[in-house]
Amino acid sequence: MKSDQSEWLCVIVLLLQQTSVSGSERFEVLGPADPISVYPGEDAVLPCYLSPNISAEGLEIRWFRKDHSAPVCLYWNSQYDVANQIPSYKGRAELFPEEFRNGNVSLRLKDVRSSDDGRYNCLVQSADIYEEALTDVVVRGRPSVSLHSEGGQSWLECRSEGWYPEPAVIWTDRDGHDVTSLSNTTVQRDSQERLSLRSFIPVRQESNVFTCLIRSAVPEPNWEPQLHIPRDFFPDPSGWMVSLFLMAALSVAVAALLVIQWRQMDKKEKMWLFKGLHRVWADVTLDPDTAHCRLTLSEDGKRVRQGEWQCLPDNPQRFNHWSCVMSRESFTSGRHYWVVEVNVDWGIGITRESAQRRGYFRFTPQQGYWGLRCDSSSPSALTDPETPLPQSLLPRMLGVCVDIEERRVSFYRVESRDHIYTFTDMQINEGEKIYPVFYTWDESADLVILPPVASVDETDQ
Repeated sequence: MKSDQSEWLCVIVLLLQQTSVSGSERFEVLGPADPISVYPGEDAVLPCYLSPNISAEGLEIRWFRKDHSAPVCLYWNSQYDVANQIPSYKGRAELFPEEFRNGNVSLRLKDVRSSDDGRYNCLVQSADIYEEALTDVVVRGRPSVSLHSEGGQSWLECRSEGWYPEPAVIWTDRDGHDVTSLSNTTVQRDSQERLSLRSFIPVRQESNVFTCLIRSAVPEPNWEPQLHIPRDFFPDPSGWMVSLFLMAALSVAVAALLVIQWRQMDKKEKMWLFKGLHRVWADVTLDPDTAHCRLTLSEDGKRVRQGEWQCLPDNPQRFNHWSCVMSRESFTSGRHYWVVEVNVDWGIGITRESAQRRGYFRFTPQQGYWGLRCDSSSPSALTDPETPLPQSLLPRMLGVCVDIEERRVSFYRVESRDHIYTFTDMQINEGEKIYPVFYTWDESADLVILPPVASVDETDQ
C-alpha cells in the first residue's frame, strides 16, 4: 500500500513539474506601438521584448523583413548565424546578448540607409512555441530651409517628409527667441499615414539667422536647418526681384544639432525603460567642499537651498560665482541614474572634472556642463544658445541618466515617465571623472536628492 502511495506521489510531482515547465515557456513578444523614425547615417534601436519578463537565453531570435529564410539578424545556439543573412545588413545588425536574461531581444541597426525603410518582424521561438511582433521603420530625408519670393513678399520655407506622428515645428531667431507665432505650417498625409510638413515664416528687412526645429513625439533626432539673411539682401527696389530670385535658387540645409526627444512612449516601453534605470541608480550626496558660500546643505548631503552668506574656506574646488554644488561621487565609466525633487529655480546636470568652477563661466557643453535649468517655471536645455522646452515637460521630480561609454546625458520627467531631453555631445578625456552638479537660487525650498529605494513606484498604476 505504501509503495502504491509513493508511486502516485511521484506521478503527481512529475505532472506538477511538467505543468510548471510548460507554463514557464509561455510568452508574448511585444514591439513598439509607433514606427521608429531615423535619419540616414544614424543608428536605430528597434524595441522588442518578452512578456512576462522571462529570459530569452537559449531561444531562437530572428529578425527578418518579408522572407523568413533571409534574416536581417539571426541568433540561436548562443551565437549569430550569418549564413543566410541579407548581405546589406552584415556588420550593421546586432542584438543585445547581455540583455537576453531580461527578456530584451531588441535589434540595433547601425548606419541606417534609405533602403532600411519598411516593416521588420521580430520572431522568438522555443522548442514548442513561437511568437512575433512587427516594427515599422521610417527613414526620412533631412529637413531643409529655402528662401522664396512672390509679389514683393519674401519668406523662408522649412520642409520635411515622412513624419509619424505629427511633430511640433518651432522657429527661433538668432537670439534664441521663439518666433513660431509668426509662421504658418501645413501638413499633408500620404497613403501610408506618413506626414509631409511645410512651414513658412516671413523675412523682415534686417539681418537674422532663422532656425527651424522639428521636434518629434517618438525617439528620433531633431534637426535645426538655419538660413542667414544678410542686411544687404534687401536692395534698392531696382534690384529687388533679381536678388530675390538669385537667393531663392540657393537652398540651404545645415544640420546644426542632434537631439533625441522621447516625449511619448507606449506604457510598457516606459515601464521597461524605468526598470532599466532603477538597476543603475546611484546613491548621490552633496560635497560641502564644492558648495558656494550662499548654499546651505543638510547633514546627510541630500538637500540644498540658497540662504545667507557663510564664511567658508576658499578652496580651489569651491564655486565662488554661481550658487552651485557638486556631488561627492564621481563616475569614470558605465551608466548611472539619480533623481532630484526640484524647487522653483534650479539647474541640474553633470560636469567633467576639468571644467571651470571659479569665476564667471557659461553652463554649456563647450564649457564642460550638460544640464537643464528652470527659471520662473520656464524649462530649457543649456545648449548654446539655450533650447526652450515645452511647459508640459516641467518636472516635479527630475531623473538624470549619464552613459559614459555612449557619451550621452538624458533627462526624464519621473512622475509621468516622459523623456525631456538628451545631450549626445559629451566631450571628456579618457578616464576623466564625471560629477553630478546642482545649481539653485531658490531661498524658499530645497533641492532634494531622492534615495534609490524611495522615489518611483515601478508597478503599474
